[in-house]
Amino acid sequence: MAIKIIYTVGLQLPTQDIFEPKSFNSNISLLDADIVLFEPNLVYQTDYINGTYNGKASLSEASTTQCLESIKHWQEELKTSYEHGKTIFIFTRAYEEVYYQTGRKEYSGTGRNMKTTHIVDLIDSYIMIPFNFTNKKIAKGKNIKFTKDATLIKGYWEVVKDICEYELYFETKQAKPLIQTKIGDKTVGAILRNNNGGTILFLPPLNLPDNFYKMNLDGKTKVWTSIAIQFGKQLLSQIIAIDKSLKSESQETPSPTWLNEQQFQLEMEKKYLSEIEILENQLVMIQTKIDLKKSELQKEILSKKLLFENGKPLENAIIEALQVIGFTAENYDDGNSEFDIVFESKEGRFIGEAEGKDNAPIAITKFRQLESNIQEDFAREEVSKYAKGILFGNPYRLIHPQDRKEFFTQKALDAAKRTGIALVNTHELFEVVKYLKQSKNKIYAKKVRECFKNTYGEIIKFPPIKKEANE
Repeated sequence: MAIKIIYTVGLQLPTQDIFEPKSFNSNISLLDADIVLFEPNLVYQTDYINGTYNGKASLSEASTTQCLESIKHWQEELKTSYEHGKTIFIFTRAYEEVYYQTGRKEYSGTGRNMKTTHIVDLIDSYIMIPFNFTNKKIAKGKNIKFTKDATLIKGYWEVVKDICEYELYFETKQAKPLIQTKIGDKTVGAILRNNNGGTILFLPPLNLPDNFYKMNLDGKTKVWTSIAIQFGKQLLSQIIAIDKSLKSESQETPSPTWLNEQQFQLEMEKKYLSEIEILENQLVMIQTKIDLKKSELQKEILSKKLLFENGKPLENAIIEALQVIGFTAENYDDGNSEFDIVFESKEGRFIGEAEGKDNAPIAITKFRQLESNIQEDFAREEVSKYAKGILFGNPYRLIHPQDRKEFFTQKALDAAKRTGIALVNTHELFEVVKYLKQSKNKIYAKKVRECFKNTYGEIIKFPPIKKEANE
């Protein structure tokens, strides 16, 4: 395999003897590279007096000059490299907006009271990409599907899929979509080609995990781990394979448009085109069925979010879990009052709050909100009895449940005793729901609902599942 020169700009990849990193402020020519890996990230210094403006970074005068020069440099280099047949990978990281100094000034007042205002304007990091994006929108996710033109990147995706998520929807009339969101068909990956063999691949960015780095013996600098270097070699192989495939295709003369006229069509060509169309239609039907099954699967495994989620996804998983147990459960929002979770059954009526912590136990922060919700709920005309409060906690949500130790802080436990609010570990709730989905055991479900009813000021202890399963 011939040695390829691969430049990286705006990102670091393992290792330096494979990928040659170039700084944002360098004036390096991309024509010296065979392949370019580019991520549109700005490098700048903010104004030491006014570091931000309207909530965004505000560049100093010197940094404005340097940043605009670098942007212009990369605009020209990317355009020239593409026109001269280079293969360019652009990783579509969420764009950054900053204010730069335009050089214009406005003056107010006179004499010693005269005030000078520097006029600023807004730019984003994608201005250095020499192609127009339309409807560009920051949005993160992992659920994607490939278009029929994405065969070229399938091998690459197998290497990067575990560390890759899209951060941007975009549209461009010039590029052909390769990767789209599973729902909504939003483009998150695309390809742009010209007649000179130049190619630009727009791909979701790579998020290198922590185990790709380790501290050097001096304890001050980070170096790549063996796992990172192995990944780098796999990535290199796929990038070179894509480049080779693109270059072999570009050596063929593109078919002229008139070749599609009826007079040049072969009989066997008609036959194959007809058969291909039938197979493509079958493929669409099969893909539709696959997407439907995947959608059904996501609904079935919603309860797994009890183990690791927070925020709205955790709330949705709790609501589904409570419904499995036999409660009617929902988010409540009547325009005046809004509660995370309201649920009830013959055993009683409850109001719940949900909270997840990345690497900490559940603290007292949600108690005030929960108590306020209970009072607000009771004040409604149609409510004649106080609802019971339940705090659903998912502590240390990024750690394996077996390794979690302190679920609620001592203050949270004390607050629960004072208020009578019952506490629920959502990873324990998951085990209950997992069993009920499999067994449909109505007697056990009733016992669980009674635990919600009868537990005050403590962590709810659900009935042992092994005992129920053996009876």
